[in-house]
Amino acid sequence: MASRFSVKPAAEAAEEGPTPDLEASPSSPAEVPSNTPDLQPVPPPTPTVTVELESIQPGEVESKTPNLLLNANGVDNVNSPKTPKVTFDIKENTEPDSHAADTGATTDATQINVSESTAMIQKDENENLYLYKHESKRMPKMSSFLTKLADYNTSLQMKKTTDGANLSTLMGVYFPCLQNILGVILFIRMPWLVGQAGVIQSVLIIGTCCLTTFLTAISMSAIATNGAVPAGGSYFMISRSLGPQFGGSVGIIFFLGVSFAASMYIVGAVEILMNYLIPEMAVLENKWNNMRMYGISLLIIMSGIVAVGVKVVNKLATVFLACVIISIVCIWVGILGSLGEQQVCMMSQGNASYLVKEAAKNCTTIPGASVVSGLTKLLNTSNFKSNVGPYYMKTGEVAPGVPASNKDLDVYNDLTTSFTVLLAIFFPSVTGLMAGSNRSGDLKDAQSSIPKGTIGAQLTTTAIYIITAILCGAAAVRQVLIDKYGEGINGALIMSSIAYPHPYIVLFGCLLSTIGAGLQSLIGAPRLLYAIANDDVIPALKFFGVTSSNGEPVRALLATIFIAGIGCAIGNVDLVAPIITMFFLVCYGCVNLACTLQSILKAPNWRPRFTLYSWFTSLLGLIMCLTLMFISNWYYALVALFIAAGIYKYIDYKGAEKEWGDGIRGLQLQAARISLLAVDESSMHVKNWRPQLLALLSYKEELSPDNTSLLSFARSLKHGNGLVIVGTVVPHDLINVINQNVVEDHVRMLSNALKEHKINGFVHVTCEEYIPKGTTQLLQTAGLGGLKPNTILMGWPENWRSKNSYENFSRVVRCSHVLNQSVLVAKGIFPQRKEKLWGFIDIWWVVHDGGMMLLLAHLLKQHKTWRKCQLRIFTVAQLEDDSIKMRNDLKKILYELRIEAIVQVIEMPNQDISAYTYERTINMAERSRMMEKMGLSKRERKRTLSFVLDSAHKPGTSTVSNLPSVPDEHASTGDKEQVEQEPEQEETLGRKPSEPGVRRSQLPHEQLLAMDTCVKLNGLLREHSDSAALVLVNMPPPPPYHGQTSDQNYVEYLDVLTEGLNRSLLVRGSGTEVVTVYS
Repeated sequence: MASRFSVKPAAEAAEEGPTPDLEASPSSPAEVPSNTPDLQPVPPPTPTVTVELESIQPGEVESKTPNLLLNANGVDNVNSPKTPKVTFDIKENTEPDSHAADTGATTDATQINVSESTAMIQKDENENLYLYKHESKRMPKMSSFLTKLADYNTSLQMKKTTDGANLSTLMGVYFPCLQNILGVILFIRMPWLVGQAGVIQSVLIIGTCCLTTFLTAISMSAIATNGAVPAGGSYFMISRSLGPQFGGSVGIIFFLGVSFAASMYIVGAVEILMNYLIPEMAVLENKWNNMRMYGISLLIIMSGIVAVGVKVVNKLATVFLACVIISIVCIWVGILGSLGEQQVCMMSQGNASYLVKEAAKNCTTIPGASVVSGLTKLLNTSNFKSNVGPYYMKTGEVAPGVPASNKDLDVYNDLTTSFTVLLAIFFPSVTGLMAGSNRSGDLKDAQSSIPKGTIGAQLTTTAIYIITAILCGAAAVRQVLIDKYGEGINGALIMSSIAYPHPYIVLFGCLLSTIGAGLQSLIGAPRLLYAIANDDVIPALKFFGVTSSNGEPVRALLATIFIAGIGCAIGNVDLVAPIITMFFLVCYGCVNLACTLQSILKAPNWRPRFTLYSWFTSLLGLIMCLTLMFISNWYYALVALFIAAGIYKYIDYKGAEKEWGDGIRGLQLQAARISLLAVDESSMHVKNWRPQLLALLSYKEELSPDNTSLLSFARSLKHGNGLVIVGTVVPHDLINVINQNVVEDHVRMLSNALKEHKINGFVHVTCEEYIPKGTTQLLQTAGLGGLKPNTILMGWPENWRSKNSYENFSRVVRCSHVLNQSVLVAKGIFPQRKEKLWGFIDIWWVVHDGGMMLLLAHLLKQHKTWRKCQLRIFTVAQLEDDSIKMRNDLKKILYELRIEAIVQVIEMPNQDISAYTYERTINMAERSRMMEKMGLSKRERKRTLSFVLDSAHKPGTSTVSNLPSVPDEHASTGDKEQVEQEPEQEETLGRKPSEPGVRRSQLPHEQLLAMDTCVKLNGLLREHSDSAALVLVNMPPPPPYHGQTSDQNYVEYLDVLTEGLNRSLLVRGSGTEVVTVYS
């Protein structure tokens, strides 16, 4: 059959009006969309062409019409002039085809108008990748994925301002690091440090501190180049590398360090103002009270500036840095230039010389004083030689071992010095290397700028410090260098006195640099606290995760002011500096730790662009940080670590759960893998045996009381320090349940239940429509390696008669025997975790189970719920057993096992089988016979069994027609004799007297004996343990499997065995010894 297509120009088609919708013909080779877009007239007109397509198959259009070339999206795929674009204008033509007329059929013809325009028949844009159409919901196409990946604003949520997002290495990293590293210590403490430690040890102090920060800079560069670092880089790097616990604790420590650094800068600025620029500011008699008063006042002023003018402070950062550089240049020029000698007044006492607080011109009025040259020209060899060695002094001394005779006149030491003390004081002057990483969000290329700028600034400042220390050692005599406040040189700052061209250049430059550094700290610390609060890892800090209307973290700023106020209240740079040292060393140590872990673990995602690092250098940096902490001030170090550990545990206990792919998580995974490989299940020693529980819970949409009771009992065994896995079977098909999230929801519910009961364990859920089969899968797949469960814990199926759960129950017991696992069956309601019980825990030791019941009772006694209970052990003796010897032997075993318990030996009564035993056995036998004769299917058999079982156990009814239903423990002797004297009376079950039934003589001997044992043991249990808080009894093994009848009978035995007990635990050991008398 052929279809006729009339091809017309688009212009003519447009004049004919809109094109009607088409319905695709079943014989059409392709579907034609009905919503054809409007046509644009394209001159010149194209002659009409009629093409007959006979039996055209998909893909043959191109061969029939070579000018109509379409790609998969319905647009032209040949953009050459020889192949113009085509437009299809479709019109319906109902003229009958000649061929159709001959056959008596009619075929619709379609007119297609072609013009040089955009193709009107277009396929959906996803049809090219139709095979992956259903993946688009969870897996985007590569085109959209790459677009999002390239857009860092979207993928990493980094907010970059248009004017600050293109900072270069110099402006974004190098200069900010220089400004933060070169600070107040360089100007007001460097000469004093050289005078106290000597040139060699001062260079050693500088080198030690700088080496520590250099190794930290290498580690930080590796972390910073292992992916994009958003704004707030230092905290981001630590937290994402070490996890929320480490990140939160170190973040708080870093915040405290930056806040105290602000107070150090403020106190240093006040010291410059009061001692060197405006001495008249000292209105109080006590010098330190003046420092505190003006320090807190300056803190309030600077905080106000930060609160209203952050942008101004950032713009002035370059000015503050220029002041620092100019001051250093002036000092070096002054030392290297031809500076005239400056005279000082010197006293001599034996071999010691020291300065007095008097000008050189008045020195002659002081007895024993003389005028000497204090500041000399460069490379004074005598000064340098005399300043090479250390000159440590104690508080109140004017020279080593020489106390001050007149403190009003003599220049004496106000702090006991040593190598470690000076190390702690100097270390804050090398901090600040993270200033560049904190601006990572504003850098043009953070992964390139951070390593270059940070390491470059660190090497530059190291050179500046070492050169300055050497020049100071050659520029002044020892007595002038140890004069911390310049009291012997007319109250002048030593650095300003040797500067060129004027001392005030250094004084004002030093003042502005300290104020600038303090402002930067007051800006950075609140934002750091705000970032920690926004990460929601510390719930107590949510209060600080709020900004004002202009985006300033005002609440975090108030916290910063409070912390800095504590430092200002101390009022002494020498006392504040060690605190800052501890906090920064903790932070730097964690950076090195992060790089060490990542380097050793070699996670697949660890691919830093900066390759000049090693796990050894990072580990060395970590060791140096810890060493410096303890040798400089061990009790400050302990306080800092205690604060960090406390915050760590707080986050671990109450913090929000975060998964950042951190190094600690990787370390845990690596350690778990190594441990699992090292633990061999087959080589488990009895002393290391502990119950690894697999708690089987019945599937329910919500946790029921019996399930929560089972979890409470599992928690009671926590002192065994074993594994706990909570498992259940979801009765659904796994493939059909994916979209419904049933499995995920149930895992989440069980996980929350574990947390609620404070159980450290795992959840394992399998999906299988047939629950017994799913349970078998669960038993085989739970656990891993040596941590596979060795004990199955499940609840008693209370409604097993109606729910037919005996099959699943018996399957668990049989499978556990094959898998060499113990079984615990909890029957009754067990106490919740906050309840406490008193009374007895009774152990009915019928057969040896490897000591399983003894171990369980001991572990229960360790828990607060059962701690007040006392252990009693009952063992059953036969008539031929020596009860006294059994009792003594059991006491001896308990003594060797270090378990205290009351021992009783109970003799099993040797009585004939009771009427009650016959009744229960006949019930089981008749049910099995009835099912076989009815010939029901498996499902129908289960339903009928449920009905029969329910009828047989309803109160007031009996399926035995003539046999009296009298339990053994309540039957009198006369009744028993009467029963035995009438053996000919053979009762039938469930039948009329004329119908044949199950007679006593037809009962299987094994079933009758098994039921007799259950009835007699139950009588003993109820007689001796009726009021016990918990009864543990050996669970008998299941009988050989002969179809469902054996499973039904087995559950019936267990039900009779524990009937009437308030709370019982059936225990079936695997045969493995779990207790030992040896140490």
